[in-house]
Amino acid sequence: MIKIWSDIENLNWENLLLGNGFSIGVSPNFKYDSLLNVADVQNVGMYPHARGLFDEERIGTTNFEEVLRVIYHAYLVNFWNVDAIKSLYLNVRRSLIRAVKVSHVDYEDVNVEQIEKVLSGYRKIFTTNYDLIPYWSIMSNSFNGYCDYFWNEGCSFNPNNTDIWRRLTAIYYLHGAIHLRTEPDGTITKVRATGETSIKKIIGENDLKNIPLFISEGKSEIKLRRIRENDYLSFCYNQLMKLNDSLLVYGHGLDKEYDEHVLKAIRSSSVRKLAISVFSGMRQEDKIVFVSNIDAFFADSGIELHFFESETHPLSLNLAA
Repeated sequence: MIKIWSDIENLNWENLLLGNGFSIGVSPNFKYDSLLNVADVQNVGMYPHARGLFDEERIGTTNFEEVLRVIYHAYLVNFWNVDAIKSLYLNVRRSLIRAVKVSHVDYEDVNVEQIEKVLSGYRKIFTTNYDLIPYWSIMSNSFNGYCDYFWNEGCSFNPNNTDIWRRLTAIYYLHGAIHLRTEPDGTITKVRATGETSIKKIIGENDLKNIPLFISEGKSEIKLRRIRENDYLSFCYNQLMKLNDSLLVYGHGLDKEYDEHVLKAIRSSSVRKLAISVFSGMRQEDKIVFVSNIDAFFADSGIELHFFESETHPLSLNLAA
């Protein structure tokens, strides 16, 4: 049975997981197949030989972050054609920036105060989105009451320094985010950004010293492999697996092909109560299939399942500024 949010609102939902449906609810700009598709359609000026690196016979990915990482490693070990490799790297990076700019929403078009008001009610917030909406929203309250573990020198993440000593709402970017970077030594850092900071500046158009950290697309096993290769992403994923009590999942398709690693993390956790939004724009028969698939996945898990119409939750209401 698919309920409305008010039917289950008072069941004490402590933790939140956001999916791309949340971002689409803020702006239809996020309704895209992939950033690579955006780059192709919008003709962002990527060199043909740079575009060819994404093809199956080369790197075989739709993820800009992975291609940038491979080119950067080639730049580090190559003694010939260094300038050409650098030019290739910067072209892919600029193409990424232009694709993100096309598919992202402007700060002034987001009701950040209203979103922050909702987010503040949760103990832990997980998001598989890489956009700036959650970051902008918690920054609208000057980050008061929140933490993201980038409290070390240079806004860096240290896996040996993750203890929280007072009650704060923690946010975890499961697939990275636009404002996160991987430094040459592997350190993960956060770029401080305001609503006025351009996408170009956040990602760094001419920066060859670090790589944007966000997994924008790919099948579940590819995403999990990338997560396990990175200290910060692995930490976030482990925190999801260690979660207990209750979890609200909002705006997430939970497709086995693309999100099985998320489903498995929840099932292996100590979560005992799980609420999942059902996209209200789906046909009734599609809603039934969605609910049935989730029911089947969590069968015999001991987790109490609740489903509710997405349009009845505060995260779907008046989020556009």
